[in-house]
Amino acid sequence: MKMPVPLMRAMLGVALFLGMMTPISILPRFAEDRMSASEGDGAHRVAPIDPDDCLPKYPPPPVVKISVRVPACSDPGTAIKYRICVENCSTAEAHHVVVKNALPANAKFVKADPAPTKQGPELQWNLGTIGGGGVREIILVLQPTNKDDVKNCARVQFEHGQCVVTRQTALPGAKPPIISTVPEVPAPGDRPILDIQVFGLRKQFVNLDTVYDIIITNKGKTRATNTEARALVSEKLIVKKVSAPGVDAKNLVEWKLGILEPGASQRLQITLRPTEAGKHCFKVAAEADHGVKKEVEHCTEFGGVSALGIDMAESEDPVFVGNQTTFAVLIRSQGSAALTNIRLRAIVPKGLKLDRATPPMFVKRENVKDGELIEFAVLPKIDVGEQARYEITVAAGQAGYTRFHIDVNCDQLTAGPVVVQEGTTIVDGRGKVNVQKLNRPRNSVAGQLR
Repeated sequence: MKMPVPLMRAMLGVALFLGMMTPISILPRFAEDRMSASEGDGAHRVAPIDPDDCLPKYPPPPVVKISVRVPACSDPGTAIKYRICVENCSTAEAHHVVVKNALPANAKFVKADPAPTKQGPELQWNLGTIGGGGVREIILVLQPTNKDDVKNCARVQFEHGQCVVTRQTALPGAKPPIISTVPEVPAPGDRPILDIQVFGLRKQFVNLDTVYDIIITNKGKTRATNTEARALVSEKLIVKKVSAPGVDAKNLVEWKLGILEPGASQRLQITLRPTEAGKHCFKVAAEADHGVKKEVEHCTEFGGVSALGIDMAESEDPVFVGNQTTFAVLIRSQGSAALTNIRLRAIVPKGLKLDRATPPMFVKRENVKDGELIEFAVLPKIDVGEQARYEITVAAGQAGYTRFHIDVNCDQLTAGPVVVQEGTTIVDGRGKVNVQKLNRPRNSVAGQLR
């Protein structure tokens, strides 16, 4: 049967019309199916392009976390020590970092290292800028006022921002400067300058611990970033204790200090004891970005055995200008016989002023080069295993770093007196410390007091 020509023309027109109405979005599928079919011969597939690959890459924002370490249980009436650690876990700088700690209702503030910027119902520390990977630690001591559980909360806040500069060209046709994301290397004259001071005894008994204070100061015009300090200790010395945030790895102690602003100082402490008599040394090195380095060495001559043991502790450190701190001195008889004719002398250094002492019996009190010398009345005897206690209360008068000295002698010390020093940081109301303006303390007053 033959189809009529008009009908064939009508059907052909409908087919052409449907072909023109096919969506264009379907066409790539035909090509994709065709490409897939042609890849069976081992041809490489072309990976799709992610639109985000064409965008500029920015450093991630800082991530600052806070952790608090404290014993789960403590004896009633005993002070509680908290270790508050603030860490920047990113590579970007965190600015205006502030730690806040509201005092619990049943506890009172005793002391903290570093001292809080603000005190009151809520303690506050302004830590400034913490660089990428930087860590700050706060030691907080609270005294419970009753026997209830003490719940203490510490919180951290910070700011993150970005500063950009647009230079306006002054001359027609002048080209704007090329802005690079690579940090500029400061000129040699503008780089930070690290200075190290080590304070400690030059002579000591072989069976006694010796405490050394290390002051790291940036004397340059720009901030020192990624600052680190290391103490390389002789194999003849044992590390007994290091200050936070120090890490002890046998004969190597490391402190990660982060950013050190121009004129700022960081006080570190290390306690050492020798394994044998002789002259033993340790080196202290400080480094920062842009190849900034500094290294010093400190040596102590150890010899003789002391039958007299001394413990000295300070009630407040750091201490605010105008406030008081008390040095408690315990003298122990640790030999096989009693100690006789015990003589205690002390030098109250400049920056501190004597307020009172217990017992209040002085046989000498006079001004010397390094401060004020006081000498207590002779104590006739300390039996074996017994101890005598002295307390010296002073007032802080000038901001800075200073060292309190005591000298103890008795009939049994044929090699000379035992000298103990205790470092003190004095801060003003703004919490700033100026170490450079203070006179450098002597490492030992043993020769001066003999």
